[in-house]
Amino acid sequence: MGAKAADEILGAEYDWLGCDAGGQVALFSTAGGGYAPDEFLQDTAAHAEAIEAILECRVTTAVRFAPELPPQYVNTWRLVAERGLFAFDADFDGGPYRLVAAPVVAARFDELPEVAVTALRFIAFHQLRFADLTTVSEQVLRHGR
Repeated sequence: MGAKAADEILGAEYDWLGCDAGGQVALFSTAGGGYAPDEFLQDTAAHAEAIEAILECRVTTAVRFAPELPPQYVNTWRLVAERGLFAFDADFDGGPYRLVAAPVVAARFDELPEVAVTALRFIAFHQLRFADLTTVSEQVLRHGR
């Protein structure tokens, strides 16, 4: 179990997964200041394992867009988009998450490895559709369930 308190993750990069109303999945990168749901904080290790398992999957789609990063950095946003996930990045100082990478063909949660499906079971945003969003505020995430 990788439980953390919200103040423990401030200033550090953490990635977590969420599922939308259509069963599509997004990776959210906190950038040290982004909102993190309690369900993620209760088991941060489960999300890390789920993301690793997704990254081990084969590429399933092209990417609509993703940032270019210097070669010494792993572009996790592009890698998850190539596997059908949307990617949102927060700001170190908080603020909304912004869409930074998107797949041409989005994957559904039930097409992902079981460890990812298990992590996603507790973070579903039934009021949201990631394909329709360019930004997502903490308020929207808190009330989009």
